[in-house]
Amino acid sequence: MKNFRHSKIHIVIVILIIFTANSCKKDSTDFSKYDSYTPTPEFSIPLFNTSISMLNVIQNDSVNTTVDNTGLVHFSYRKDSLFTYEITDFFKLENTNVTNINNNMGEININDVSNSKKSTLQDLVANFSAPAKAIFDTIAGTTTIFPAITQNITNIKPFDAFSDFTSVTFSQGYLIIKIHNYLPINLSAITLNLYNITPTQSLLGVYNFTNIAPGASKSDSISIAGKTLSNSVGYSLPVFNTNSSAPTALYINYLDSIVISAQTRGLKANSGTAVFPNQSIVSQSTSLDFTPKDSTQRIRKLKLSAGKVNIVAQSTIKEPIELTINFTGALKNGLAYPSQVITIPNTGSSSFYYDSTINLAGVDLDLIQKISKPYNNVSITYSARVISSGLPVTFNSTDFINLQINTTSTQINYIEGYLGRIEVKTNNDEFIDLSFLDYIKGGFNLDAPELKLTINNSIGVPLQFQYNFIGKNNDGKTQDAQLLPFDANFPLVSEVGQIKTTYQVYSNKNGNGKINELMSLPPHSIQIVGKLISNPILDPTKNQFIKQGNALNVNVEIDLPLALHTNTFSLVDSSSFDAKQFDKFKEVTLGLNIENRFPFEANMKIVFMNDSNNIPVDSIIYDKIVTSAITDVNGKTIQSSKSKSKILLDQIRLQKLISKNVNKIKSYTTLISENNGTKSVKIYSDYDMKIGIGIIASLKK
Repeated sequence: MKNFRHSKIHIVIVILIIFTANSCKKDSTDFSKYDSYTPTPEFSIPLFNTSISMLNVIQNDSVNTTVDNTGLVHFSYRKDSLFTYEITDFFKLENTNVTNINNNMGEININDVSNSKKSTLQDLVANFSAPAKAIFDTIAGTTTIFPAITQNITNIKPFDAFSDFTSVTFSQGYLIIKIHNYLPINLSAITLNLYNITPTQSLLGVYNFTNIAPGASKSDSISIAGKTLSNSVGYSLPVFNTNSSAPTALYINYLDSIVISAQTRGLKANSGTAVFPNQSIVSQSTSLDFTPKDSTQRIRKLKLSAGKVNIVAQSTIKEPIELTINFTGALKNGLAYPSQVITIPNTGSSSFYYDSTINLAGVDLDLIQKISKPYNNVSITYSARVISSGLPVTFNSTDFINLQINTTSTQINYIEGYLGRIEVKTNNDEFIDLSFLDYIKGGFNLDAPELKLTINNSIGVPLQFQYNFIGKNNDGKTQDAQLLPFDANFPLVSEVGQIKTTYQVYSNKNGNGKINELMSLPPHSIQIVGKLISNPILDPTKNQFIKQGNALNVNVEIDLPLALHTNTFSLVDSSSFDAKQFDKFKEVTLGLNIENRFPFEANMKIVFMNDSNNIPVDSIIYDKIVTSAITDVNGKTIQSSKSKSKILLDQIRLQKLISKNVNKIKSYTTLISENNGTKSVKIYSDYDMKIGIGIIASLKK
């Protein structure tokens, strides 16, 4: 923003022209215009004839000076992007979203196993008592009456070792024993004792069967819940009874047999060493908590331009774990976001940690899936699946997989929901610099200044400006503009990407601020105090949005139409004045001839001083050094004024100035509008002032 040039304001006010004459073009002057001047000069010095026009001022400053359609001149101050607000001013996503999930493995499924053992009649007879064995050895291979058998076979016959486990303690399941009778005789009563053989022999259960006809089979089961089953299992037949075939003779064949099979069903294990089947060990749902620091905010949709979900897994399970995570309702590029699969390897350690990440950049997260709290939560489902190596591994139901899920490096692309009450306060160092008005010392009564704010907003949140402008001049006097709050227009969710513009004009005429009083101070600077608040009317049901790249931008313009009234408006200026150059003169008279179209008259006081101490040496006061033009009822000039003035520096005054080494003059100019400052006047672009100045000097004799 360019400041007004110091001399430009002087020209407009038309007061300090005669003291800035050294910068103007020198022309010849017709001294006959000063018809009231009678001293006999020894010589005369024409200074200049010149014309000062508002049109030249306007043409030299098209940035700060404008003309409206009536010809009224306006000065303006503009500053673009006085404030700019972005997504981070309204929402900060904390990277502290941590979800801990602890899961014991619990019971595991064990694949059903089966085994069978064949015992021929010869095998059975070998374990009979000696008399019974002798009888069967005698009749073996003959056709005769099959004798009844009543035997106690106590020796344990092992099944083949189970390959799926070594030793397992079961929480539930059954062990089924089935006897197939391939003997030619009815098995009248069978008792089977089932044993763990290793590491020590122990009884697992007792099975009782009756009347199994030739070619038939029967089965029975026992619960093995709470029992430990080794992979080495055997059985004995403490009761083995058959009927006799009498009166029917049968062929006694030692190759006839019984087959005993063992089979498990519905096994779940607490601990042991076994081959894990591929199986799910946990399947649950949870949520990632995205509750902001301001808990009144309700996020319903969230898209990250950057961000990861970090998975830290701790597992004591001796097999690889396949972890599958689904983000409920999530989309990417308009399609369902696929399941994220992470494989947690088996390191062979009793406890280890494994880090993995899921990249959520560009993923649209749906935060309304949790019924009890349909906002601020990303619902996820996860499942853990054991990947079997096909080899026995040691396990326990207390084995666990623990997960920690947290978001990291999040950057927001888009938020939709209710953003709550956010307050963005101004800083203490936010000022508008109006130092170009410093030379004005008061009495500057503008009639129609305006403070204009233009708000361009692409942030989809209701916003209210509660700012105030407080002016302060160099003397420390302040003026509160008392600006009333106003609401800014904003785009709806259906209007993402659009910019809504709000024009706010503060003026005394509009009744929303004391702008006349503020600008008539006049201020050296304006401090901006207050805050911007979101959702001035609280309503959590509303849906709003913020998107990366969207912003709220505030531009300011201070418009100062040159329409004013004053009788005390004073200007102060200083310039060099070397009194020694007048040492040879007896007296010096400055003659002024002014034709003025500006609607002001002016009084002036000139103070002579030494620059080294700034102590006044002498002063001269001139009333109505410029007379005001005549205006119509609207304050516009209809007739210019003409004034002639003489400023006499006599010998006494000159010698005083020379002896005191005066080298500086300070001028105090007071402007008075028509009717002693009570009439409002206006400055138009066609106003000008014609000035003729000359010096008549008398030399010392």
